Amino acid sequence: MAVVVRPFHANDGRVCGAIVGATPLWQRVGLGAERAATILTTAAEHGETVLVLDDGGVAGFAWIDVRGAFGRSAYLRMIAVEPARRSSGLGARLMDAFETVALTEDGNAFLMVSESNADARRFYERRGYVEVGRVPGYVQPDVVELVLRKRVGTPSRT
Repeated sequence: MAVVVRPFHANDGRVCGAIVGATPLWQRVGLGAERAATILTTAAEHGETVLVLDDGGVAGFAWIDVRGAFGRSAYLRMIAVEPARRSSGLGARLMDAFETVALTEDGNAFLMVSESNADARRFYERRGYVEVGRVPGYVQPDVVELVLRKRVGTPSRT
């Protein structure tokens, strides 16, 4: 079955929460499956943009705040792919969807990533994201978060 990106439905919460709960990064910041499911479901119920990768089941999701960066630009609040399916192009599909949303706004896409998350940093850099700021101790006292930006429509480095 083909993978499609579609809007989040209330019954996706449990599966998306389980993806978060199985992700060490989210575990380190204390975000478990049940809380993540509640957060994502509430966000979708309030009209926020939560997208799901669906191939007959949920393979991942992205939570996008359409104007969450400085009140004018798209901000990727959360992204996750089922652990067993990472490095298979699914994250790129979600990022394409995020960047499409950014293009409909002002053409800027922003996100934050932990400085220590080397795999994610490489992924974003290959897509053309560049560091525009550093936020020490924001999520965890001893971790620096990097603010990344991409002007959508700019060719990525592959």
